Amino acid sequence: MRNILREIDFYFLGLFLEIFVIIAIFTINKDSNMDILNFVMLCITFFTIMITYTGGKVVGLILSSITIFLYASYIFYINLAMNIEINYICYIWMACIPIVAITSGKLSSNITLLQNTNINLKQEYENLVRIDEQTGLGNIKLFYRDLDREMSKSKRHKVPCTLMLVKLPYYKEIKKIIGENKTSKLIKDISNVISQCTRNEDERYTIENDTIAIIMPNTDINGADIVKNRIKEGISNLNLKLMEEKKYVNIDNKVSILQYKKDISSAIEFKALAQEELQYDV
Repeated sequence: MRNILREIDFYFLGLFLEIFVIIAIFTINKDSNMDILNFVMLCITFFTIMITYTGGKVVGLILSSITIFLYASYIFYINLAMNIEINYICYIWMACIPIVAITSGKLSSNITLLQNTNINLKQEYENLVRIDEQTGLGNIKLFYRDLDREMSKSKRHKVPCTLMLVKLPYYKEIKKIIGENKTSKLIKDISNVISQCTRNEDERYTIENDTIAIIMPNTDINGADIVKNRIKEGISNLNLKLMEEKKYVNIDNKVSILQYKKDISSAIEFKALAQEELQYDV
């Protein structure tokens, strides 16, 4: 990363210096016969810089080659046909155009490389971050990894494992009524209730905006049912608290519990089956 930044600085300063030299030579040189042509070449030089920066070094070099060929053909023609002397600035134009093309191409490629590096680092960061910012619980990537691990444990050691899902069926409507910020706080409050109602060894995750999952190792369906009633009561108390504060939002919720069975082949299937159970919670 540091090497890329150094190269960007180097090529930027180099391009800046090249432009300064070109403008200085253009300003100092005063040849009435070539003033218009020199101005055209100055415009073409800046056009080459822009095209090379956006299109890359190869495009810039192709454009430079075409420009030099046409320019050289023209000045030799006017030298032979009109007997106009070829000035030293003509050779400077033929040298400076490919130079600025190479410099701006290198600058462009290094900036593109830096942008791609930043994108890759951002993607790696997102893959590493496994905590939901809104609730502080694990996210869905961590959920699937841990659920797969607990399923393997349950199968290998023949111990129970239960998955619980807590869903807010009217999440979108609540968000429209009280706004995004207050909805985020409400979800945080609900996640706190769930954390208080579950054990330390239970793992909690935000798998969707309106759904929280709890993996309960060493817990059968009867033990999970006790926790379910505890969560229902906790959310009811939160409803009463909101009513006392005159925040008239009814937190309707559905809770499903499903114990792992050997015929469940994957974590995705386990979650899907638990989601189907939500429809039976009334």
